[in-house]
Amino acid sequence: MLKIQRDDIIIRKGILHILDSHTGYLGLSNQLLDMGPDLMEFVRGHIFKILESDDAKKCQFDGAVSPVLGLLESMEEAEDESFIEATRTLAENLFDIMCDSVVIPAADLLCVTFQVQSVIHLALLKMNYKVTYIHRQEEEEANDIVKQRVMPTDSAKLTEAVIIDLSEYKVQLVEKKYEMLNGDKINYLSERFLQCYADLAPKKKFQILNKVINDISNHYPEDGIGRRMDLKSRLREEFSENQAFKVSEIGDKLFGDHQGKKQEFDEKIERYDMQYDTFTVAKENTVRKLEYQMLETDTGIEIKIPMEEYNTKQNVEIIEEPGGGSTIIIKNIDQVKIR
Repeated sequence: MLKIQRDDIIIRKGILHILDSHTGYLGLSNQLLDMGPDLMEFVRGHIFKILESDDAKKCQFDGAVSPVLGLLESMEEAEDESFIEATRTLAENLFDIMCDSVVIPAADLLCVTFQVQSVIHLALLKMNYKVTYIHRQEEEEANDIVKQRVMPTDSAKLTEAVIIDLSEYKVQLVEKKYEMLNGDKINYLSERFLQCYADLAPKKKFQILNKVINDISNHYPEDGIGRRMDLKSRLREEFSENQAFKVSEIGDKLFGDHQGKKQEFDEKIERYDMQYDTFTVAKENTVRKLEYQMLETDTGIEIKIPMEEYNTKQNVEIIEEPGGGSTIIIKNIDQVKIR
């Protein structure tokens, strides 16, 4: 999906089903929600957070086995009864899977269709219950504090949700692994409910790429600190220039002149099936590790150097000693805060 703004999301219709798997109660609705302005804004906010999240995965249906794909292909979104029946079936199927675990959170399933740039999407928002306390006033002016379960607030970030493009059936989802009754810990939303092939989220891909580069760097301490720190600086430059991480090109540019390092990079990246990936991130915070160099010496001393300071070389100097070892000089210090 192209970069969108919150106001680009036009809510069409919605329905709420109760999936209280902890008590065994399934409450399927046969009425659409009255989507007033406040509720629309609440739903729009949660959908927007998912669409711009770097934790969201892309997923492709397995058309040969996924019942969800067939159900959505036969659903007539413009017809209320068809939409209601389809979401009831989806909610019942999800509830059955949730009951196969004692740790999957009970929830309300908010099913909403919305439109972005003339394309209609279906959002399945799993509103996992949160425990809170409220007051209760009883007879004879006796006040009490009682526990109750509520849906996530508008400021919360959903950890389980699915968004499906109803024209091309492309899927975006956020999910968590939970242990099932047979002991397997799985991504039940993608693996059992949707039955789709889920890609890694952009945030996870960046974490893997950054770790692989750091691991290789640490395997060759003889290169010296300066040359090893240059790797992260060059990775940052690649992202700044392309606004994306082209994994194969990064491997060639960082390690192409060293057969051993390049082979190690390729082998580690292939384990995650990322060798042909090009990906980007929506949030600056996702790649904030590129904004500084973090060093830890063999004596436990930690040094954090902003990348701009390292690149300009005005206030930081790295000296590689002839007999091995390195010296880091920090210059032009006016003030120091103890933290």
